[in-house]
Amino acid sequence: MLSGQSGPTLRFLDAGPGGTAAATLAGQGVRPEELLAAEVFYDPARLSAEQARQSVRRLNPGGTLPVSAIPASVGLLGPEPTRVQATALPSGVAATHEKGGRYATGGPAAATRLITAPRAGDIVEQSHAILRDITGILASQGANLDDVVKFNIYYRGEGTQEDWAVAARVRAGYFTEPGPATTGIPVPRFEDPDTLIAMQVLAIRGVRPARRHSWPEGHWDWPFHLPYKHGNRSGGLVFIGGQVPLDALGRSLDIGDFPAQVRRSLDYIGRVLDELEAPRSAVRRLTAYLAADTGGGPGKLAALRSEVGEFFGDSRPALVPVPLPVLAYPDMDVEIEVQALVG
Repeated sequence: MLSGQSGPTLRFLDAGPGGTAAATLAGQGVRPEELLAAEVFYDPARLSAEQARQSVRRLNPGGTLPVSAIPASVGLLGPEPTRVQATALPSGVAATHEKGGRYATGGPAAATRLITAPRAGDIVEQSHAILRDITGILASQGANLDDVVKFNIYYRGEGTQEDWAVAARVRAGYFTEPGPATTGIPVPRFEDPDTLIAMQVLAIRGVRPARRHSWPEGHWDWPFHLPYKHGNRSGGLVFIGGQVPLDALGRSLDIGDFPAQVRRSLDYIGRVLDELEAPRSAVRRLTAYLAADTGGGPGKLAALRSEVGEFFGDSRPALVPVPLPVLAYPDMDVEIEVQALVG
């Protein structure tokens, strides 16, 4: 069963490099048919998006798994050109994959790969087209945008608020408050030069009436109002959107001090977990986006691992580091999102 008295259950996994992802997941007791979606972060200087997707073909023998290929500076952290994370259903429960590989379902859960609309026009028109497409996908599964618990956006940008804000209000207009946990990340380019933005969602059908949301007092905020919440909990599933070293007015904090920025982001995560009554030991995966270059990448990775270890202690979760040239705000060098499972 995917749902029951304690709510839906999913598994959130770090699968390591693409070439070893199948063996890594098998070692964690995960079979390809149980996978709901996968993200392949890949170094575009060394691989194409198609090569990145092919690096996980053993996870996707039928070509129907929703696989998102996301350009990132993965090569800064080691010799492997890819890093893979995956979401799976409970052991023994097979997902239903749409034959085109755009989405998958299992019980009340529905997940899409990154959806794009490169021919729709500028970033605003692409945003409208993508969200209409996602709305249609969810409707085909008896769900809607109110069922979305996690919303991820990747857009072509250079780390300015203007890049991020252009389509932010467009996206926000599709969601009613309280909205999903959300993460927005700039990437230097997409493989298709006409693609300006890409989005993916994870939805849990039917749980919104009982869903709990979190916005701790004094928490960081965006520079203008958006309908999203920092975290939500559906039964035992907890989702926390990207937590960043900003203040309540959207201003960068701890500028130039990467370990302090990580500590502040983890402190925000702790506040959301507390408000949702989820212990730190419930956290299964952190995806940490860090602004890094060739000289600073290894040092930042070491600092990230040290701070995460200090924060979580013996219950340290899977950590998926994703280096990028810049993040959404000037002087902001880290953004961390979390998936947790209570019980």
